[in-house]
Amino acid sequence: MKQLGFVMEQTLGSITHDLNLRREERLARGFQPVWLPVDYAPSRLPWAISGSLRARRALTGALPTLDGAFIHSTTISLFAGDLARRCPTVLSTDGTAANKREMRGWYGLKPESRAAARAKAAIYRHAFRRARGFVAWCSWARRSLVEDYGCRPEDVEVIPPGVDTALFKPGPAADRLPRILFVGGDFARKGGDLLLEVFRARLRGKAELHLVTSAGLPAEPGVHLHRGIRANSPELLALYSASDLFTLPTRGDCLPLVGLEALSAGLPLVVTNVGGLPDLVREGETGHVVKMNDGAALGDALEELVRDEGLRRRMAARARAVALANFDAQITSQRLFDFVGQRCGASPRGM
Repeated sequence: MKQLGFVMEQTLGSITHDLNLRREERLARGFQPVWLPVDYAPSRLPWAISGSLRARRALTGALPTLDGAFIHSTTISLFAGDLARRCPTVLSTDGTAANKREMRGWYGLKPESRAAARAKAAIYRHAFRRARGFVAWCSWARRSLVEDYGCRPEDVEVIPPGVDTALFKPGPAADRLPRILFVGGDFARKGGDLLLEVFRARLRGKAELHLVTSAGLPAEPGVHLHRGIRANSPELLALYSASDLFTLPTRGDCLPLVGLEALSAGLPLVVTNVGGLPDLVREGETGHVVKMNDGAALGDALEELVRDEGLRRRMAARARAVALANFDAQITSQRLFDFVGQRCGASPRGM
């Protein structure tokens, strides 16, 4: 059986993506995945450079036994271009460098000059030139691959990372104030400060606000802080199942997995028009998308859902159905394995 190397960046949501794919590796048809994790390590060099060096070493070491490769994410693919001539390669991204350019400030990075942006784009175009195909987590990332880097539209497939719908599921109805859930370690970047302002002005006494964050915030009426909660932990799962709606008024994100988790838990979403988040919401059916930093619109959307239990329940049922149909990790993993196998010539004949 053919072997394909899966070079997986170990940062943020990419770690969960790696774990989900490993759990579903039995779904790979016509090849055996070989897992090549690329751990993050602090360096004087930008992660795109140091991570790409690590990815190249991992791939070079395994190359003699591989029939193809998948690299997630494109951030660590800069030095794999020449290897793709010897090993058919598919690249994956949650968001390109061009996508993230205007978000740099929210990630604590300095603004990028036009010259630096042009040079970076040229480097990525060179790295992408020999790839057999691309996986984009969302339509926002797909547009950038095509428009900013000249990738052929037919070579780019939108496949979101997926969520374990057996873990994240709705809880029983309860007779109490509606619970609004926010999950975001980087409180300011995720819009937690704006959410607190809206809650204080419009929702205190009408709802409870549950914040899963690392931020050091003082206690106040109606606000419940949850610190030190890890991904997929029983505590986090319990919070999702005991909540009534989810909000993430973020200012800088690609496709945060918490949005997928909330859909799976049957929670209506109120999110900003940032990154790939609009892909998760069917406006008026599973939640609302509001403009970034628009406190009035955020308050209107949250207040509507807090006030109208019937609407909340209808959106909750639809959110769960959408998650099961489109974002279940088995479904998305199967789609990814099939695409990678086809592009690397490792799929069974007839697929």
